[in-house]
Amino acid sequence: MTGEANDDGRTDGGVTRSTEESPRRPTLEGTIVRYDDGPDECTLHPTDLSERERTTAWITAKEGSYVSASAWR
Repeated sequence: MTGEANDDGRTDGGVTRSTEESPRRPTLEGTIVRYDDGPDECTLHPTDLSERERTTAWITAKEGSYVSASAWR
């Protein structure tokens, strides 16, 4: 849709256009730890955090407790 923005921030077509930048989604990294005596674990965490932030910004799942996105759909 094209058009000039009106005073209220809408274009000629009535669609609101934000002048704010969209929040950036974090890039995630996955680490798999394999165990001989138990289920493997997959830990997901953002890649661009400080060492301090990294200690609280992660999630771990044991093998068997997660499924592929295509299987879930």
